[in-house]
Amino acid sequence: MAVCKVVVLGGYGHFGARIVRALAATPALQVIAAGRHPAAAAANLAGADLGGVAVCRLDTAAADFPAQLAATGADIVVHTAGPFQGQDYAVAHACLQAGMHYIDLADGRAFVRDFPAALDALARQAGRSAISGASTLPALSSAVVDALRPRFSQLHDIDLVIAPAQATPLGMATVRAVLSYCGLPFDWWCDGRWQRTLGWAGPQPVAFARLAPRLAAPCDVPDHDLLVARYPGVRSVRFRAALELPFLQRCLAALARLRGLGVPLPMRSLAAMFARAGRWFDRFGSDLGGMSVQLRGLRDGRPHALCWELTAPTLHGPEIPCLAAILLVRKLASGVSLPVGAHACMAC
Repeated sequence: MAVCKVVVLGGYGHFGARIVRALAATPALQVIAAGRHPAAAAANLAGADLGGVAVCRLDTAAADFPAQLAATGADIVVHTAGPFQGQDYAVAHACLQAGMHYIDLADGRAFVRDFPAALDALARQAGRSAISGASTLPALSSAVVDALRPRFSQLHDIDLVIAPAQATPLGMATVRAVLSYCGLPFDWWCDGRWQRTLGWAGPQPVAFARLAPRLAAPCDVPDHDLLVARYPGVRSVRFRAALELPFLQRCLAALARLRGLGVPLPMRSLAAMFARAGRWFDRFGSDLGGMSVQLRGLRDGRPHALCWELTAPTLHGPEIPCLAAILLVRKLASGVSLPVGAHACMAC
């Protein structure tokens, strides 16, 4: 079997390092962990068999990034260097022009929603697959709903909640993504129409089978558009996030209220402060996180409801957003063809 070469951008970051460690153990794969600070690779990739991993410096913001990327000779690129809110498609464009398959872990709503229209023609011209959102949302969320949908004659409501463990390590890109829409209005599909809500505001109690009750607040994610389009007739699609500690959830809600009132807040500085403060509160939390998908509708004319839950102990939670990208790379490396063109990561 021919060796397949994969570049992981952000390859020693919060999610990238996990993907590199998993792919390094995959036969017939040559892995390149790429980023702006190669000196950080050894510490962040601890526990990986680095014998099969090369490290290189690649800066996606550099003017010569397309040439640097092409020089790697990669077959596949996995882009983990967020936050994706506000990013353009320059990285994906460079990959496709270099004849490389492209996969990202984007969670930016507009980024994932508009990805196919922006890049499908180029991906088809290159004969390559370009996939956005290969992460918990929308890859896992849509897979769960797809699996449960046949149990309903009519699907009315989709309610998604992610509940990270307090002890989960926080990447700065993740914190910046969280705060990017804190206090900003966005539309979600409620009672059959688009309604306005506020990011991280108005937390409400939610219950889990194996987790203590938490408070959950609205987050602006691709599923609000993608699941509404994917399941015609659905009346509501809600995604919320539930931090483990109510105090931190209420702090975010207070920030959301202030920003919603027009108070100018230094969100970039607050991201660093929030990340540091969060680590201080680890002593009051646990290493247990999870996710729930609740569906409501009709079955044979009668009300029907299902709840799917995932519980992640011992800090396995951060592995979950990485699974779709790992599986897609392994598919390509094994010779399995993925659909040519640009797609959001649903039914891949």
